[in-house]
Amino acid sequence: MSVDPEGFNLADYTIVIVEDDPNSYRATMSLLKMAGAQEVHARTNVSEAMALAKKLPKVDLFLVDIYMPGETGFDLLKRIRAHPQLKDSKVVALTASVMFADIRRIKAAGFDSFIGKPTRPGRFPDQIRAILAGEELWEWR
Repeated sequence: MSVDPEGFNLADYTIVIVEDDPNSYRATMSLLKMAGAQEVHARTNVSEAMALAKKLPKVDLFLVDIYMPGETGFDLLKRIRAHPQLKDSKVVALTASVMFADIRRIKAAGFDSFIGKPTRPGRFPDQIRAILAGEELWEWR
């Protein structure tokens, strides 16, 4: 990562976590808030995430689990890219699916970046800052 992590204040961004596991989204939310993020929302499925995102003035970043019951992270990506208000949001796969074939499929689908779970608490805030600064990040370990 070449971004200066101090140059990006997470308080300036709106982040939506889309994750069906409550423990996982709570941990992600806690890490973001400890790093200074203030506008962090979590939803457990694609429909709820889209309903929320459409009501927000902007969404800078979606952190998306890939394999959720019902609609998947791939479905959410398609819906985000098709929505005029959301199409330019960064969409990052945040998933435990770290097999090479999964990562290749995620990249081919058009996700902006990939962070494998479990996240590394000491690195996670800087990874998010780098993505918000425009860097592509493909870290599965």
